[in-house]
Amino acid sequence: MSPETKRRAAWAAGAVGGALFVAGLIWGPWFLEGHHIRDKNGNLVSSAGIIITGLRTALLAIAAGAIGGLGLWYTHKNHELSREEQVTGRYVEGIKLLGSENLHERLGGIYSLERIMKDSEKDQATIVEVLAAFIRTPASDQDAKTPAPDAGPESEDDEPAVLAIDVLAALTVLGRRPDPYGTPIADLRRIDWRNTDLEHANLQHVDLTGADLRGADLRRADLRGTVLAGARLTGADFGEAHLMEVDLRGVNLREVKLRGVNLGGANLREMRLGMVDLTGAQLKKTDLRGADLRAAHLRESNFSGALLMRANLTALDLTDSVLSAADFRGANLGLAHLVRADLRNADLSRAEGLSVEQLLHSRLYDNTKLPKELKADRRIKDHIKKCVEEAKWRADIDTPNR
Repeated sequence: MSPETKRRAAWAAGAVGGALFVAGLIWGPWFLEGHHIRDKNGNLVSSAGIIITGLRTALLAIAAGAIGGLGLWYTHKNHELSREEQVTGRYVEGIKLLGSENLHERLGGIYSLERIMKDSEKDQATIVEVLAAFIRTPASDQDAKTPAPDAGPESEDDEPAVLAIDVLAALTVLGRRPDPYGTPIADLRRIDWRNTDLEHANLQHVDLTGADLRGADLRRADLRGTVLAGARLTGADFGEAHLMEVDLRGVNLREVKLRGVNLGGANLREMRLGMVDLTGAQLKKTDLRGADLRAAHLRESNFSGALLMRANLTALDLTDSVLSAADFRGANLGLAHLVRADLRNADLSRAEGLSVEQLLHSRLYDNTKLPKELKADRRIKDHIKKCVEEAKWRADIDTPNR
């Protein structure tokens, strides 16, 4: 229906509604209260005028309220349309600035889009896609990656690099979008960030499938919910980075630096992690089912609630690690070092390769599930009693005097 047709229909509906209202005002009281206005003989009662006036006043009040409500709705609608026009204008201007040859204008465009993203929820998805496309194909007067200051005479592939200022700004805006999990994942698949300085970068909920991150500095970067499936990570440094719930399918982590990294809830199922340095890593509720962890560095790591069923932990050094509530059913722990390892609530009932000597160096409790033959061993029972008493003593020491 064309705007002109809609306008005519609205006028016609208004005219009909007005006519019906006038008719109701004139004859409505007689129709609604006719039996109260006349007596048994058909004559008007003394209070007829009051009744008719009251009903007409009520009808006028209802009409006034309806007109007022319609006016408010119309004002709100006009405000919404005006706001939409303003947002559209700001969006178009921001897009124009992104394509500018001037760095400062591009930065202005990026931050203008960020403001729109915060003000208009329905435009968030579009702006995420626009900024992701800008990062993939920067319209910059400098290279997407620039050699870092004081870089030595290295080969082109190994040359340290920093992101262009406008690309870094767009990446920062994407990282701090109002609801990373409520908007589409930012598409940065197969991006080339070799040897790039991404320290402290906010890359949460970003799709980096197939990305080239060899030699990249990602220390203390935030990659929560990020997809790294098939990414090339040789030599990348993720020291103390946040990798909770990250997707690492098909990734080789052997030559990746992961000391102190947070991999809570990550999917590392069936992965080969031999020789990987995960010293001090946070692996809470991480899925390591069927993973091969032989020769990995895992001292002082936290495996609370981790799924380690069928994992190969042969000769693994788990000294001072927290293994509370971890599930080791079917895991191979032969020759594993469990010195001071916390096994509170851990399920070792069907673990393979366990010995009394290993467990006597760990911290066992009444709620630790052990194989029947080990649970029945007198030395294990005495060790559990000792660990429980020590835990109680430590709790008393740590509790302040009241």
